[in-house]
This record gives sequence, structure tokens and C-alpha cells, in this order.
Amino acid sequence: MNRNRIIFFTILSVIVICTVLFYRNTQEKASYEKAREMFEPIYAYSGKLTPEEQKSYFECVNSILKQAELLDPAKYKLPKREQLKLEVHTMTLLRNNPELILKLENIPMNIDQDVKLYQRYFGQLALIAKTKLSNLPKNNCSKIIDNLDSLNKRLVKNSIEVYVERLKDLPQTTSQQLREMAFGIQSINRRGETQPIFQEDGSMKMPETFKRGIVQITDIFDNEYTVDLDAPTKTLITENIDELYVKIDRLFEQLTDEELERLSTLSKAERSSTINKMFTLE
Repeated sequence: MNRNRIIFFTILSVIVICTVLFYRNTQEKASYEKAREMFEPIYAYSGKLTPEEQKSYFECVNSILKQAELLDPAKYKLPKREQLKLEVHTMTLLRNNPELILKLENIPMNIDQDVKLYQRYFGQLALIAKTKLSNLPKNNCSKIIDNLDSLNKRLVKNSIEVYVERLKDLPQTTSQQLREMAFGIQSINRRGETQPIFQEDGSMKMPETFKRGIVQITDIFDNEYTVDLDAPTKTLITENIDELYVKIDRLFEQLTDEELERLSTLSKAERSSTINKMFTLE
């Protein structure tokens, strides 16, 4: 291959590569713009929503979901930082209006404990996304996020323990129904419960020995809990949930955008010390 041909193929390869990159960049920008257009209406909702605003919010979300069903999710997504900003806004909105998710999932609204748990959980998710957006060094971000994740795991653990305690307090009847919707629960499986025996004449008879059976619970972190409803032991609640609420609420008020920016300007030692105090102060 002579020198002119080598130069020709080199120039042609560069042109092809540039064309492909330009096309991908153009397509990516078009996808970003479409995604921005889809999600922009969500930013109109903030703070504590009125019943009318909640209804409007549901209509807005349903509209977005219908659009998403017609699109390829891989082609219509926001840039990473914009995804995080949307997550901060949405999780904060759910923290201020936890009843939104309860209505969406058809969870009974009289479960006050669940409302409080969801409220703190969404607040923690907002802080995690906010931390990822900050200018903090990677190791500091990881430390804050690990601590926030740990608090969420404590929320879930407490919720499961309270749920198990309620299960054990249920009356020993075959008609009892387990409430399968509760904060932190991913799935529930029950086995070994005594079932009625149908006689040849069509009548129904209960066995002399009654068993409530075993309940297997899996939480949202894939931890498993096995509960023998016939065992006499009571569940020990790990920690005072009200004290945990106070700590989580304090962090939500403290870990603002301004505080994260201030932390990023501190020296390495000062920043590490401040973060330690933030999460060790009870």
C-alpha cells in the first residue's frame, strides 16, 4: 500500500469516526431534551400539597407514565446530574407528602406509624441524592451515604420488628388476615397454618390441634425474617423509634445544600471530623 493510499484511508477513518460521534452526540442531546420536557412539570409541585394539588400531581405522574410506555427508556433519560436533581426534588416532595405514596400503593391511610416511617425514609433518599450532587471528595460522599443508608436500614428493621410483634398478638383464629402492606416489607410468605377439614357429608371440621404457622418476611434490603406464630417468645424492639426519628429529622434540617458546600471548603481533617460528629451526635 503506497503512502497516498495510507493517507486516504487515515483521513476516511477520521471522517467516519467524527461522523459517528457527531450523530451519537446529536441523538443524545435530542433524548435529553425529550426527557427534560417530560419531567419538567414535576418541578411545579413542592412543599405541602393541598388535596387539589395532590390530585393534579397524580394526573401529572400518570401523564408521564403514559408517555414513558410509548418510549424506549434507554433513549429518553436525563444526564446523571439532572437525574439526581429530579430525585432530590421528588423524594423531598414525598417526604412532605408521604400520603402520596400510600395512596399510589393503595396502603390504608389510618396507619400513622407507616406514614412517619415513609416520611423519614424519603427524606434520607433526598439527602443521599443531594450528597451525590455535592462537591465533596468521593471518600466523604461515600461516608455520608453509608451513614444515611445505615439509618434507613434501622428504620426498616424497627418497622419489621413492630410488624412481627403485631403478628404475634393476633387472635388465634383461622380467619385472621395478615396485613401485607407495611413499610419495609418486600414480600410475605405463610406456611403451616392449620386448615379446615372437609367431611364426606360436606361439613367442615377444625383439627383438635391448631397451628398459626410460620411467616417468612423479606424486607426491601433482602434481609429475611422467620416468625413462628406459635412460639411463645416476644419480639424485642431494637431501638426507640422516636429517638431515631429525632436524629433523622435533625440530619434533614442540617444537611442542606449550603452545609454541603461549606463542608467542601474545609480542610480534609476538619471535614472528616465534622462528618463524624454529624452522625455520632445523638
